[in-house]
Amino acid sequence: MNRAQKVVVALLAVVALVGVACGGGDEPETPSGTTGAAGADLSGTTITFSTSLAESERAAVEEVLGMFEDQTGAKVNITAVTSADLPTKLKVEVDSNKHTIHLFAQDNLALAVLVDEGLVEDLSDVELPDGINQALIPEPFGGTQYFLPYRPNVRVAYVNNGRFDEASVEPPTTVDEFIDVAGKLKATAGGQPKVTLSLEGTSGSAAVVISEWIVSYGGDPLILNDEGSVQAFTTLQQLWQDDLLARESLQAKFDTEVDYLQGETAWLAQNWPFTSAELADQGLLGEFTVYAGWSGPSRPAHVIGGEVLGIPKGVSGKEREGAVALAQFLMSKEAQEILVAKNAWPSVRDDALTNVPEEQKSTFDAIQTALQDGWYRPNVTYWPDVDEAINAAIQQIMVKGDPVQATLDQLHDQIASAAQSKGVEYPPTA
Repeated sequence: MNRAQKVVVALLAVVALVGVACGGGDEPETPSGTTGAAGADLSGTTITFSTSLAESERAAVEEVLGMFEDQTGAKVNITAVTSADLPTKLKVEVDSNKHTIHLFAQDNLALAVLVDEGLVEDLSDVELPDGINQALIPEPFGGTQYFLPYRPNVRVAYVNNGRFDEASVEPPTTVDEFIDVAGKLKATAGGQPKVTLSLEGTSGSAAVVISEWIVSYGGDPLILNDEGSVQAFTTLQQLWQDDLLARESLQAKFDTEVDYLQGETAWLAQNWPFTSAELADQGLLGEFTVYAGWSGPSRPAHVIGGEVLGIPKGVSGKEREGAVALAQFLMSKEAQEILVAKNAWPSVRDDALTNVPEEQKSTFDAIQTALQDGWYRPNVTYWPDVDEAINAAIQQIMVKGDPVQATLDQLHDQIASAAQSKGVEYPPTA
C-alpha cells in the first residue's frame, strides 16, 4: 500500500491535552492510550529531547514533558537543533558514541539522509499507543521502521465570506469551480485578481503547492514531465495568463498568506492551520469559512508536512528506555490533547479533539477532511533538486509563458541527473 492509499484520515491542527488512567498502589499512573512505558520507573535517568519550537509553543510542550517527568521520575531537557543541522550534529555524536540528544523531532521531508548515514535506531520493536491513526505512521525505509508519528500538518483553504457573498459564489471544490470562482471574484473586485497561491520560491512553499496540483492531476512531482504534471502546469499557466491569480502569489508563503487574508489582498487562499489562530487573535476568524479545498481531475491531494520522532543510533540502556517511553507519551491521548488545545497543532490521533476551542472546530473538520486525501512527499536525497526544478518551472512556464512540455522535459532531465549523481534509483519504484 503506497502513501497516497494509506493516508485516509484525520489529523488536526492545534496540540493535544491529557487524560490519565488510574494506576494501582504506589505505582506511577499509566496514561490512557499508552502501552505502559510512560509509567515505567525512570528515576535518575536524564534524557534530552531536540525540538524546534516557536516561543508561543514552548509552554504547552513543557507542560507535557513535566507530566512525563511526574509519572516516570525521569528528567527531560529540551534543546533545539534545526532540521538542516541535525544530521551533522548526530554524525558527531554517533561516531563518538557520546550522546547529548536521545530523542528528536525532525521534519518528515528530511529523513533519508539520517537513514542513509546510519544515524538512527531501528524502532520496529516500539509499540505504538492505541488510538494512533495508522495512515499517519511514517513509511519504513527498506522495511525498517526508523521513525514514529508525532506532529503532522496539512494545508486548508480560507474563504472571505463577505466577499464571496458579494460575488454570489460558493467555495470551490473542483479545479473547474476554482477557475470559475477566481474569475467572478476578479470581476467583483473591478478587475483585480483576488486568489493567491503560495508560490514563493525560497521557503519550500511553491514545491508544496505545485506538488498538490500535480498529484491532483495524476502526476508525480519527481518525474515532472509526465502527463499529469503537464496538465497541471498547463492549467496554472492559463490561470496566470488570464490574470486570475494575484501577482502577490510569487511572494506568498506561510506568513505572508496570513497578511494577504487579513488585508484582503486574497479573498481565497490556502495555508497551514495556524492561520486560524492568527485570524482568531485579530478577531477575524468568524469572517472566514475554513474548508479542505478543491480537487483536481484525478483526485484531491494535500501534502502532509510536520515532524516525526527518532532516536539517534547508539542510544542505549536507561536512556534508550527513557527515549522510547517519552516518544510513546508524546503520542498518547493526554499529550496530544494538550498540544491540540494549546498549540493548535494537528494530531496523530482521532480521539484528541475533545478540547478544541469552539471557534476552531471548523478548522479541525477541514484538517480531517484534507488528511483523508493526504500525500507524503517522497523522502529522496535529491528533493532539493526537485524543489529547484519546480521553482524554475513556475518562472519559465507561468511567468514567462514558455512551452509547457519542452520546459518540463528539460527540468525532468535535471532531476534525473541529480538523482544519478547521488547514486540512487530514479524514479523510485515506490
